Amino acid sequence: MKKEMDIYTDYLSSSFGQVTSTGLSTLLEGIISHDKITRMLSQGGGYGSKDLWNEVNSCLCA
Repeated sequence: MKKEMDIYTDYLSSSFGQVTSTGLSTLLEGIISHDKITRMLSQGGGYGSKDLWNEVNSCLCA
């Protein structure tokens, strides 16, 4: 799950427009399905939107 989250945060920090799990899956040519991304985000595991923002923000500031 860490690998997928790293890919997702990289996608968020490098995008200039609307981001979607379908858009990420398309960008990756289907290597990771949009369903897998959606499940990862919905499961959370104590990883909420604030945590996600902090992760993306730290990538932008680094």
